[in-house]
Amino acid sequence: MRAFLLTGLSLTAMAAAAAPAHAEKTDANDRSDIIVTGVHLKESIVAGKSDVPLIETPQAISVVSSEDIEARGVTRLSEALRTVAGVSRSTTYGFYDAYTIRGFDAAYGSVYLDGLVNEAGVGFNQELSALEQIEVLKGPASMLFGQAPLGGLINLVSKRPRDDAFLKANISTGSWDLVEGTVDANAPLNSAGTLLGRLNLTYRDADSFVRNAGINRIFVAPAITWRAGPDTSLTVLGRYQRDHDNPISPLPAYGTVLPGVVDIPEDFGINNAGRQRVVNNRNRVQIGYVFDHRFSDALAFSQTLRYTRRKEYWNRWMFAAGFVDANGNYSDAPTDRIGRMFYGPYRANDKDFAVDSRLKGAFQTGGITHEWLGGVDYRQNRGTYFSAGDYESTHFPLNIAHPDYDAILDTRFVQGAPGSRKGHQTGIYLQDHIKFGDRVTLTLGGRYDWAVAPSQKDSAFSPRIGATVELVPGVNAYASWSKSFLPQLGSQQVVGFDGDGNPIGGPIPPERGKNIELGVKFAPEGVPLSGSLAIYQLTRQNVATQDPIYLDFVVVSGEQRARGIEAEMQWRPIDGFSLSLAYTYVDAKVTKDNVFTIGTPLANVPKHNIGAFAQYAVQSGPLTGLGATLGVTYNSKRNGDSYSTRPDGSVLLWLPAYTLVDAGLSYKWSGWGAQLTVANIFDKRYWPDTGGFDRVTPGNPRNWRLTLSREF
Repeated sequence: MRAFLLTGLSLTAMAAAAAPAHAEKTDANDRSDIIVTGVHLKESIVAGKSDVPLIETPQAISVVSSEDIEARGVTRLSEALRTVAGVSRSTTYGFYDAYTIRGFDAAYGSVYLDGLVNEAGVGFNQELSALEQIEVLKGPASMLFGQAPLGGLINLVSKRPRDDAFLKANISTGSWDLVEGTVDANAPLNSAGTLLGRLNLTYRDADSFVRNAGINRIFVAPAITWRAGPDTSLTVLGRYQRDHDNPISPLPAYGTVLPGVVDIPEDFGINNAGRQRVVNNRNRVQIGYVFDHRFSDALAFSQTLRYTRRKEYWNRWMFAAGFVDANGNYSDAPTDRIGRMFYGPYRANDKDFAVDSRLKGAFQTGGITHEWLGGVDYRQNRGTYFSAGDYESTHFPLNIAHPDYDAILDTRFVQGAPGSRKGHQTGIYLQDHIKFGDRVTLTLGGRYDWAVAPSQKDSAFSPRIGATVELVPGVNAYASWSKSFLPQLGSQQVVGFDGDGNPIGGPIPPERGKNIELGVKFAPEGVPLSGSLAIYQLTRQNVATQDPIYLDFVVVSGEQRARGIEAEMQWRPIDGFSLSLAYTYVDAKVTKDNVFTIGTPLANVPKHNIGAFAQYAVQSGPLTGLGATLGVTYNSKRNGDSYSTRPDGSVLLWLPAYTLVDAGLSYKWSGWGAQLTVANIFDKRYWPDTGGFDRVTPGNPRNWRLTLSREF
């Protein structure tokens, strides 16, 4: 792997040398591609695993392009998804990427990279600089991908080598002492053009508006493509990511969202400073490939494979846990001192392997065309860890008005233990996309999965059926029905009792989900308007909730349902201007449970969510190359804690609604570029998500980012 990374690093120098010889400088007066807004509905996506275009796919799918990400000046996945209908913020400590899709939490196990699961079951912050696009599949995706959250999944598509030589370098600064540099270099590696290389580099260092917090990242992503022939290609993809972070921790609801004895300041930190500062260090190395071979126009084979090794260490991560009274005792009622739990040290080593092999082809029977897809995939995780902490919150009180961040943390009572984890899944899937002439399609698919973990085995069949009908050229209506599959490995229910009457635990069945969806997709030729509209109902069954008698166990009696409407639109009325709009209505609630009140709204799910982003770039005249952007995000109020719903249905912890406005200016000339973006321009104080009464995430106040770029 080290040799491979060194080979990738050499591409920077090669691309820099090759760029002047192979590419012409682009003058601002010649730029007609300043505004780019994602994938056209007539094209297919990587996560579809086939050549079926989006407009013929009976499922709501959204795409965010790398150009969109750059225009918005964002570096976090949650920010890039603001104009995707059906997606809102969820919570993982207020630090990792987290979101809900169609009303259901998808913080874990929902992110894929180039069609293979990426970081299943662990928190992570994805790097956007090396992505070609982000694909959001809404509703169950188990038919193609196996175990996955009911609401949907996100597939990240890596930047891959291209035929032309170029080198683009960015340097950025901004709020909280941001220092960032990125390089995207590409070059043919031989004169025949059969060997291509690309390298993406990122360095990012910044403090935070929260005291004692900051991030530091080094990211390297080399890629090499070998075209062995006109019908055969192999792309090797590598990634190295090193994060040395001082993460934030969420805040108590009392003093922020709810009245407290003392108001908690916007920049208030839960973690200590100096030598007692929280650390979260991660190293991740990935190596894999995408292989494609076409036997004929009617048959092709593809295989995607990746190996990942992760090392993680964190320590002194403090989390709020109630309050401490004047006598040093725990208090549920707010006081002027926050109780804190001590997490760490934690060490983990994980090895992940995943491979997906598939055949696709086409044949005709009479006037009917069959575009079929069949494959088998396998994924495995093995890891060891040591986890420790002191969860007696009165050991670490923190005064709100006068916090002592330099106080020595007493770790005498920290205790921990080693552990291990392993599991694997195998799935076989088959899909037939049937075209009846030019106007009607029928998609039939099914998958069978085997998921195995210590002392537990689950298997399931996940079907999907859908159809599309062309109403007029470029406008298709669709309908679909599908099921999801998600093993609940690690949880146990009471299956019996020993001779002393103590409960005996056993595995619980996997979550299953159903989706019914109707929609319309439109991209008429010659009309500068495209988009989609979807209406759906998702039902999540076998939801595990705490056993009210035996608290270390769960019972499988829960059911949750989400009903919603999603609308997306992209409009380009004139050259240089584009407008993206997304609106979501979702009613997500508990429908059966032994703990939660029936009708309880699911946590972190706004009923109404609006995202809008407009871009304009002057196309001619003396101001050619000058651009402006404007973004607006609205989220209605959300339930902050499902446990806070009273028996009468009233909710104690509501996160208030908020509206954010972002704006930007840019200028491009003769290969140079400058971009200034300001997020939350009106400095709105807001709380985008929460993990309960002790874990309310503060939103970023007004912040700015200035980027200078150069293209060769």
